[in-house]
Amino acid sequence: MSGDGFAGRLRELREAAGLSQAELAELAGLHRFGVAKLEQGVREPSWATVQALADALGVDCRAFQGAKGKTVPRSPGRPPKKPVAPSPAKKGRKGKGA
Repeated sequence: MSGDGFAGRLRELREAAGLSQAELAELAGLHRFGVAKLEQGVREPSWATVQALADALGVDCRAFQGAKGKTVPRSPGRPPKKPVAPSPAKKGRKGKGA
């Protein structure tokens, strides 16, 4: 998974900076395993994490926009609920005594 999207771009930027995962984690105030999971694509970063990584790498946050792969812009908050089709009327008895 690490070749695509944010994960691959993070690894590219880290390697270009000559840093190990542990060194980047320390500079960004993260745990080494957190950086590893980001690079593996297991975790998606919060905005604060993106900012911390960009600062630690000495790049602008836009450096991650060059990420290849599936990046879908998300709107804030929950997605709208899908409309529910009305269920067909249930057939059967209409009372207790019928």
